[in-house]
Amino acid sequence: MQKITLENRLLMIDTNTVSFDMQEIENRRFMYSPDSCELIIGEQYKGNDLIVSHAEEHGKAGAKAPFDNFIRGWIGTGKGYKDGVIHFAPPINTHNIDRFNHGFSTLEMFSANGANSRTIIRGFGDRWEQPLSDLISQEGEKAMPYMKQTEEIKEVTPIVLTSENQKDRLKEITDRLEQGILEVFESERYKEYLRVISKFHHYSFNNTMLIALQKPDASLIAGFSAWKNSHGRTVKKGEKGIRIIAPAPFKVKQEMEKLDPKTNMPVMGADGKAVTEEREITIPAYKVVSVFDVSQTEGKELPSIGVNELTGDVSQYEDFFTALKKASPVPIALEHIEGSAHGYYHLAEKRIAIDDNMSELQTLKTAIHEIAHAKLHDIDLNAPKEEKENHPNQRTREVEAESVAYTVCRHYGLDTSDYSFGYVAGWSSGKELSELKGSLEAIRLAASELIDSIDGHFKELQRERENELSEKEMKSPLQEEKQEAAYLLESGNYLYIQTCKTGYDYTLYQPDFTDLDGGQLDNPEISIEKARDEILKMHELSGQGLEEILIDDFEKMQEEASQEKDVSVQVKYYPINEAAAKRAKEMNSFSDYTPGSATLEYKSLVDQAAEIAENQKKRVDPSFHEKIDALLDTYSKKLAVNMNNGFAIDSRVPSVLIAGGSNFPTRKKEKQNAARDKNYGEWKEIQGLLEKIRSTGMGGISADDPDAVKKLTAKLEKLTKAQETMKAVNAYYRKHKSLEGCPELDGKAIEKLKTRMEIRGIQDKPYPSWALSNNNAEIRRIKERIQSLSVNKDKLYTGWEFAGGKAEINVKDNRLQLFFDDKPDGKIRDELKANGFRWSPKASAWQRQLNSNAIYAADAVSSIKPLSGERVIELQRNFRKEERKEAQPEYIYKAQEEVAEKDTFQIYQLKRGENTRELQFESYDRLKESRQTLNPDHYVKVYEAELTKGLSLEDIYTRFNIDHPKDFYGHSLSVSDVVVLHKDGKDSAHYVDRFGYKDAPEFLKPQNYLKHVEDIVEQNDNNFDGIINNTPNAPTVSELEQKIKAGEAISLTELAKAVKVENRNTSEPEKKPSIREQLKEAKKQSEQKKHNTKIKNHELEV
Repeated sequence: MQKITLENRLLMIDTNTVSFDMQEIENRRFMYSPDSCELIIGEQYKGNDLIVSHAEEHGKAGAKAPFDNFIRGWIGTGKGYKDGVIHFAPPINTHNIDRFNHGFSTLEMFSANGANSRTIIRGFGDRWEQPLSDLISQEGEKAMPYMKQTEEIKEVTPIVLTSENQKDRLKEITDRLEQGILEVFESERYKEYLRVISKFHHYSFNNTMLIALQKPDASLIAGFSAWKNSHGRTVKKGEKGIRIIAPAPFKVKQEMEKLDPKTNMPVMGADGKAVTEEREITIPAYKVVSVFDVSQTEGKELPSIGVNELTGDVSQYEDFFTALKKASPVPIALEHIEGSAHGYYHLAEKRIAIDDNMSELQTLKTAIHEIAHAKLHDIDLNAPKEEKENHPNQRTREVEAESVAYTVCRHYGLDTSDYSFGYVAGWSSGKELSELKGSLEAIRLAASELIDSIDGHFKELQRERENELSEKEMKSPLQEEKQEAAYLLESGNYLYIQTCKTGYDYTLYQPDFTDLDGGQLDNPEISIEKARDEILKMHELSGQGLEEILIDDFEKMQEEASQEKDVSVQVKYYPINEAAAKRAKEMNSFSDYTPGSATLEYKSLVDQAAEIAENQKKRVDPSFHEKIDALLDTYSKKLAVNMNNGFAIDSRVPSVLIAGGSNFPTRKKEKQNAARDKNYGEWKEIQGLLEKIRSTGMGGISADDPDAVKKLTAKLEKLTKAQETMKAVNAYYRKHKSLEGCPELDGKAIEKLKTRMEIRGIQDKPYPSWALSNNNAEIRRIKERIQSLSVNKDKLYTGWEFAGGKAEINVKDNRLQLFFDDKPDGKIRDELKANGFRWSPKASAWQRQLNSNAIYAADAVSSIKPLSGERVIELQRNFRKEERKEAQPEYIYKAQEEVAEKDTFQIYQLKRGENTRELQFESYDRLKESRQTLNPDHYVKVYEAELTKGLSLEDIYTRFNIDHPKDFYGHSLSVSDVVVLHKDGKDSAHYVDRFGYKDAPEFLKPQNYLKHVEDIVEQNDNNFDGIINNTPNAPTVSELEQKIKAGEAISLTELAKAVKVENRNTSEPEKKPSIREQLKEAKKQSEQKKHNTKIKNHELEV
């Protein structure tokens, strides 16, 4: 291949026959067509002097391929790009696979012609900037292929269907689904199902379950024709399809009542009857189809369109953590957490706290886990007891939250090796299929919503970072003068234009500032005024009467319009099953069903809720608006589900009026009534959401309030007084069986309480236990909050000096303040703002509220690093350690050394090796049946801690499966592990079995090696019986004497036996002859035997 030197003129190069040196290119445009291998390189330019456009260069070069076939951009160098930059204009994203492949081919061509691996690639893929080495390896292959072959590809286990018609095939696959739900709750199968959700989170529950059952390692699926036509790949010969369910709706024409579009009511004719019309309606239906995974296909290589794993890069971590905060339904804060917990969700205060002393990876995983709790398990603590009965128990809540965390972490490539689900088999045992299915569906929905929300916020943050990058090398002098402009059009609409990396972004707004249209103009060389004219021309709008608006005025107008919109509510209606509503009506009434009446009733209820939400948004701070909208959407969704379920229940059994008295299905009616009661209970719970909307944003005392402690103390006194009154009233009622004459209540209060007792059917006491319990919980919470606010922050935080200034802890104003010697430059100011610091003219300092979040934010600001070289977080941590040391005198430590032995628990797990392989995960009964012994030599102690009061074996099992302590490095507690409790000076061993624990006293006894021999002999024949006595040793005389002294009764038989044994042991033992004496005796016996033989022979001869 001929290699040429690049001249400073417009060049057309055939890359099939000619090569060149990329290092010779500086500040030149390029255009490349991978199909024709034509490369057009424009003239070199200096500074911002871009003379002609790509289109003109294409025409002048005489290219054969059309303009749209070319990938365009420029190649340059600069201060920020010492190894060069390749900039794609317009940018190439991953949504258009063909264009993405062409862009990748362009990079391969540049790489083959000597492009530096450190060259920055801009505007390609999902990241704005990335080095060439992240995309192309040294061998010229993709560095991030779509499908990494890290695991052996599994073959499809297809679901075999025997029926011919679609209806029966659908029933077959549905039956298999129900069986699969039960199978999935095995440890590894459960992980496989969660991995499928992480890759196909937009798929339905049924289809994710079907994929997990047939090919759990699937990564990208499509139909046979879709692979061929859309992706250029063909299914390999002999591959089996993955059966899933696909929609197959069909249309029919029906005679229906004509509805008035304004009132949505039937139109009546002159004869008084409803006017009808023929309408085409779509009937939902489904069918079974076959799809194939990418590993079952071959052909054209796919681009890297999968989710990129988090690299651990600090800026990426910060963006991802910020995205998590925005996706969370409640605020997230980093703080110091005592004990072994990584984080928690505070039900009362509706917030998430995460330990600030963890790795970035663990911080993200803990945040996702707690967000799952907030989304799935939030309850109103003040709700009546009956409304909280359907709340899942603790183990169910932890299983669901941990499953969501695993799915989301897996989706983003976070390390999931420490997740274990060995406990799900025990958790799922005994549960109804509907309950298990409900948990799986809740996990899938929560994971899918969280992934979508994180993606949206993460991309938004990435775009913001991209917009902050310097574009000085791309901007002309005219562009430097004006970066954005706003215009009022003659029609009353607005046009807003701003510069971007590829030219101009623009948005057309309606008079109320609702988006009308928008787009990009790919021409960075023209001025903003010319861009305005081009945009108006594109949209066929007139430039007459155009009026330019100052940007400050335009932003004010937008803000005012936004405030007006903020209180408005966007209602989302969910579908109501009209067919089910009609059947329910026919089963319970002789009157005809009015089409659409169920939907109208549903919309009326949702509209009432929307009115409540809108009124509440007017009353509270705008920061609560998003939560109110979320509660309204939840109400709308749950109400639709509840009503549809109610229609389905009502249509199961006809009423006695419809069916008649003879042969009436009484048993079925009883079941229907029970289902109705349950559905009504759910409806009441849904109506409780309206109270949540009404209470959102009301009350609350800010930690920043200087009178916070005073206000909380007053609130505490009020609650304590109320608690004492409630207790006194209950005591009076128990004694007198009446409220009359109760000194704590006046007449009005007595009558009110009597009425409440009658309504609720209360007989034993006026104030139920749950009310007292809730009040106690609130009192404890307020006490803890007062304690945390009363802590002397001088003992928690310390200031420091940094280059060009100092940081001070202002406890009085509750602020972390930064004082600079000189005014910080723009870059530092932007960094401070990004981390929550604001300039205070009054204090002449940059400051933010003093808490652990402020310390974490300061740690992220590079310009205020301590002169000591420590991180800000480390500095605070060391300071607290020193404060604690000074606060505790030496004699305390000495006293601690002399305290009595504490109760502890120890966890033992099997060593890894050939001799323990068969013992792994074996049940206790199975070990006994196979005559295996529980040998402590096979185990290693992996953890020991204090056995605190109230900590049970079940608590230990749950904790070491769900929320491992930070210093625990074993695997999750599972079958074959042993827990040893040391309590009151005694040890007890407990074997972790398939369901619960089995006592294992043999684990604590010394191993008897002859026992194994006895077991082997007993397996062959039963002649080796009773060699070893494994019964407990009989008590000695001294032990029995001690019992008598302690006042205990003893057995005279045991005393007689003990005396006999002691006499036998104290008698002189028989002296054992030495080996030499034994040999002499054997020799004598041999000689005597020979002598006797001679005498015998002699006698025979005689």
